Amino acid sequence: MAPATAAARRGAARPAPAPAARRPPLRLFEPAPRRRRTRRRPTVLVATALIVGSLLSVVVADGLVAQDQVAVASTQSRLAAAETLQKQLQVAVAQQSAPQIVVTEAKQLGLVAPPQVVDIPHVPLDVALPAPDTAPLPAPPAAAPSTAVTHPAAASTSTAQ
Repeated sequence: MAPATAAARRGAARPAPAPAARRPPLRLFEPAPRRRRTRRRPTVLVATALIVGSLLSVVVADGLVAQDQVAVASTQSRLAAAETLQKQLQVAVAQQSAPQIVVTEAKQLGLVAPPQVVDIPHVPLDVALPAPDTAPLPAPPAAAPSTAVTHPAAASTSTAQ
């Protein structure tokens, strides 16, 4: 009995569907008809051209920056070499201008120290100097013309002038 009562309970739990309350058949959603893409095509082409153009300009600008960096690096290396040379030359000038070197080279050239050193008076630069005396020089004495000819070639060149 137990199995019969369990089957009876299962059947009693499910009510039978009513034949008059049927569901309508399922329909698929149909989208609206597609419009032509003629208006989108130029927009897509322009957008693509802008993107490609901007990427190309970035690549070109990066190349120019790289070239400039190479030029800056070479200029910096030349500058460092020039600074090193300048420092070496400054050391050489300082060594050659030492007083003992100057005196030694002056003696080798035959120069001697003066017996007396005269200091030049200090002249202030903000005070005007007096005007110098500009009297004319006396005329040289007139020389008598000489008629003596020592060499005929000299006489012909002096008359040709």
